[in-house]
Amino acid sequence: HLTGAPKHGVGPMDVALTLVAALFPNGFVKNRVMEFFGEGIASLPVEFRNGIDVMTTETACLSSIWQTDDAVREEARAAASLGIDAGREAAYEALAPLSIAYYDRLVELDLSEVVPMIALPFHPSNAMPIAEFKQNAEAILRELDAKVKEQYPKLSMPSLTEKLRGDGFHADQGEIAGCAGGTYDNLCMAANILSGKSIGDGAFTLNCYPGSMPAALALLR
Repeated sequence: HLTGAPKHGVGPMDVALTLVAALFPNGFVKNRVMEFFGEGIASLPVEFRNGIDVMTTETACLSSIWQTDDAVREEARAAASLGIDAGREAAYEALAPLSIAYYDRLVELDLSEVVPMIALPFHPSNAMPIAEFKQNAEAILRELDAKVKEQYPKLSMPSLTEKLRGDGFHADQGEIAGCAGGTYDNLCMAANILSGKSIGDGAFTLNCYPGSMPAALALLR
């Protein structure tokens, strides 16, 4: 049950990681169908909803379904106008729980309380707020290094603590990609942030890939 609206700077992957971190470890939705409904859905662009949906598999659920609205109808119309699927708009149907709907379990999520998240090796459920990671990065990474050596003694993996410098944690590579990250909105936001700037002298690399054909076509236009 979604309520509220995401704060500026919070994306679909942040919402998805919040759900995965809460639901995967205890098997709360394992082998179940997750249904997303509630007034909070109206605050999410359809791409944002898709970005959350494609990551629900990481909660161990079997499948997921969403309440639909006029925004979904408009997305279908836009896709048809791009020649992606001429029959998509005609196939649209309004979906919402009826008064007789009964649920086995319920998750309440206030979207306004979701914060930017980071996922650490080796599963998306090992996620936490970025602010929390930055405050305790050294302790968190040393504990993670120890777990890696314990669980994967033959794995040759550099220590993550080597990425810590005086001013914090440094990444070597960035990827804005995939069905959850390579959305039109995410790529446009990155372009606006980087406009007129540089990503460095080669010490850092950044790759961007649209997550869908509609996003790619819209970006090209």
